[in-house]
Amino acid sequence: MRRLLLVTAALAVLTSCAIREDAAPREIPIAERGNFGELATGDAAEDGTRIYLLSPEQPLLRAVPRSEAATAEDLLTSLLAGANEDENALGLTSAIPTDLEIEQARTVGTRLTIDINDALSELTDLGLRQALAQIVATASEVDQVQQVRVRVGGQNQGWPIGDGEVTDRPLTIYDYSEFLETSQPDFPALPSA
Repeated sequence: MRRLLLVTAALAVLTSCAIREDAAPREIPIAERGNFGELATGDAAEDGTRIYLLSPEQPLLRAVPRSEAATAEDLLTSLLAGANEDENALGLTSAIPTDLEIEQARTVGTRLTIDINDALSELTDLGLRQALAQIVATASEVDQVQQVRVRVGGQNQGWPIGDGEVTDRPLTIYDYSEFLETSQPDFPALPSA
């Protein structure tokens, strides 16, 4: 029995060494390539630019691609335009007022400063937090942007973050994390003692 186990173990070791690494990369002939089907893309845009719209499971935000947006202003303009026809069919909407205008958007380092008109003053409580979450999450899609300063008429404002607390510091995507839809499963509940 012992000899049989040793022989089996030796054969397992020897057969596991049968496939050798190539010394350099090599082209695999098309006939030998496997068919892996289509690659999963999730909700990411091909060039990495996305805007955030309200999902049917409000107040959650869902990322949708916007390949035509090349600059921060383009991306924010796309956000202000709202859901396209296909997104409307999925029930995606926007909390941002239709009369909101971006007067200027400029990036310095990791901060994007957005000057807007006073259209957000029409919103209250949850609607205002959703609109800000949409703006901040979308602005965070711009390369290297980590903070967003939203100003009205060139003046800094205090804005509510996700939990309703008002702050006058630059906003981050983490201020609105509870609004972001995720594909991650819920954490399991901790067992009670």
